[in-house]
Amino acid sequence: MKNKIFYIIEGENIAYSIVRNLLYQGHNVFYISSNIENINRILSLKAYYSNLEGILHDPTEISFLESLDVAPNRVGGMISLSNDDALNFVVSWLVKQIYEDIRVLSLVNYPENEKLFLKNHIETVSITNWIEKLIEASIEYQTNLSFFNPYADKLAIIEFKIKKQDFAANKKLKDLHMPENSIVSMLIRKDEIFVPQGNTEIIPGDKLVIFSLKDKVPEVKLKLLKG
Repeated sequence: MKNKIFYIIEGENIAYSIVRNLLYQGHNVFYISSNIENINRILSLKAYYSNLEGILHDPTEISFLESLDVAPNRVGGMISLSNDDALNFVVSWLVKQIYEDIRVLSLVNYPENEKLFLKNHIETVSITNWIEKLIEASIEYQTNLSFFNPYADKLAIIEFKIKKQDFAANKKLKDLHMPENSIVSMLIRKDEIFVPQGNTEIIPGDKLVIFSLKDKVPEVKLKLLKG
């Protein structure tokens, strides 16, 4: 793909990783958020990449969306990555009404909402489905095809049980500021399993399932224990 313009809308850890990867590939990225903290975090990448701009604005405002530079031959896509499925749907639906020829991709945090997106022809990525496929692939690779997987020796899946004395106890997920190249993918609380959101409070007894690069594992554990 030739260098394109990508609009990334909202999102925290996942948005940061996707923005960084797009910038590394040489694409131009505009990150849009109504949260100044998110903007500042993403703009920390500007020290390394000049092809990044941050826009502090409500992404659901129609006049704002209409003002964007969105030429089909230049834009690679508009990707909505909020923790809020309702926001992702509204933004994606509006963009599709305004720009018929632009690829729109949306994160779906809760699988039961995915049908609504697909019904409205919005391309989706589901965290839960992605985790299931990754775990299935991991099991398959470990038992049969591990030598075919070039990433197996670099990735780690960590299960960490939170104790009351740990730094992470009684903190919101977004306040942990997990190390780069790591993501809390699942939270197990008694008999309940779910994908935590930024505002999810982590309580003693919770088990966190974390995907990380192996060389980041000590840093991840230290972050949860000591902050």
